Amino acid sequence: MNRKHWKYLALAITAFALLIWGVFWNEARKEIFYLCGNFAPGVSRDSVIRQLETGNFLRFEMQMHEGGQRIVADSAYNLGVYRCIVDLDEAHNVTYREYRVLRQSEQ
Repeated sequence: MNRKHWKYLALAITAFALLIWGVFWNEARKEIFYLCGNFAPGVSRDSVIRQLETGNFLRFEMQMHEGGQRIVADSAYNLGVYRCIVDLDEAHNVTYREYRVLRQSEQ
């Protein structure tokens, strides 16, 4: 193979890798969006965690905040740009949930 063929091969491999990454990015975005929609006020913490654990592309963490706990779910596949924030009261029930798309300045 000459140099020209190597350049085309490298370009094709790069394009394919970007395409695959784009597919994973979108699947992670959809997973966060649809799961976040399930967390209406009154849903228990155990139900939220059980549903988040079904995600293939998600990561989530529990945080403490005034009035209870907060669960923040995002994905490394889309660099944490899309998030689901779920606030829980002292009885461990959902009081608020928000699907958020972060801007560059918020990351």
